[in-house]
Amino acid sequence: MRLNHIDLYSPVVAETASFLIDHFGLTLVEKRGKDAFYRLTDGFGLVLVVSPPITALGGGDQVNLGAQTYHIGFLLPARAEVDDAYRRVRGSGVQVIAPEDRHGAYVFYVVIPGNILVEVGHRADV
Repeated sequence: MRLNHIDLYSPVVAETASFLIDHFGLTLVEKRGKDAFYRLTDGFGLVLVVSPPITALGGGDQVNLGAQTYHIGFLLPARAEVDDAYRRVRGSGVQVIAPEDRHGAYVFYVVIPGNILVEVGHRADV
């Protein structure tokens, strides 16, 4: 069995997807409906879907839940690239925590539209 994709639920699908495209270099592969489904890729095998929750199955998004129940993470090859990414994201008006050494990596955290927590970091041993 192979993991096919990860789906992030968001009440602001287009805004969440656009942020991931604009600030994290993901590419739009497919879009269905005005604000219903965005399939993104990083070009290295990651498939990341952004869609509204499936309420018929009990799904909820982190905005309506009022909590962050998970995060996603991106690794960069150098500390300097983490600092560059931090500077780019910092000017976008979202909540961001400055880079620091944490759990064996140099990371920063940002809350993107949809109340989704994103970790961006560099790990020397990877």
